[in-house]
Amino acid sequence: MAIGHLNAVAAALAAVVLSACETFPGGGFGGSSNVNYAAGSALGARLANDDRRMLAERFQSAMQTGGDNARITWAGTRARGVIMPGSYLLANLRSHPDKRLQTRKGLDLTHALETELGLYVTTSNSNVRTGPSTARRIAEVLPAGTGVDVVGKIVGQPWMLVAVDDQIRGYLHDSLVIKAPGTELELAGGPRRKPTLCRAFTQRLSAYGQVDEWQGAACLTGGDEGIWRLAPPEPEEAPEDDELLGL
Repeated sequence: MAIGHLNAVAAALAAVVLSACETFPGGGFGGSSNVNYAAGSALGARLANDDRRMLAERFQSAMQTGGDNARITWAGTRARGVIMPGSYLLANLRSHPDKRLQTRKGLDLTHALETELGLYVTTSNSNVRTGPSTARRIAEVLPAGTGVDVVGKIVGQPWMLVAVDDQIRGYLHDSLVIKAPGTELELAGGPRRKPTLCRAFTQRLSAYGQVDEWQGAACLTGGDEGIWRLAPPEPEEAPEDDELLGL
């Protein structure tokens, strides 16, 4: 095959790869530049491409390193806005993967978990840690008799990821808890899942003489240095039985 023909083929392949990188919102930080992070606003659809790119860059930075309720500003050619990062959340732990629970920052989320294990009670004052090891930092101490919701147990390890009042606290060693009274015979346990780190946010957008403000959440894909993607709305809670009966 002629060298000139080989060069032409290589150039064509390179063009295809570059085109895919420009249009697919993934595969590195630059892949988020075409995503409309103002999609939650009625004004979002009117943003020009350069304004979208500016917002995307600032949104990634805000979600990755912005403090709680910090005000991260951005300004494009036709629009400007403010991004206010909020609390950290975990998704993909409930039966509906888009259900999100509040969590503390800095937990080890690298392990697959057996999920939906139900209610337990601490048998003594129990150290809650940021990761599944006695070498990990103690985040807090739960008093004996505290009820905890075991949202996950690390596969093959004696460590449980626990929540109290729908807020994920960290990891407890399974020797520190027993099934809650009255739940010992319940069948529990759901599919194995890997938790997804998410974060709430508030945005304010000014464009074309109008101002809009809204709230949402974004979830991190691709590990610690991945891309924050807009999360879908949380599923509505199913009504209780007495609500269905009109009581």
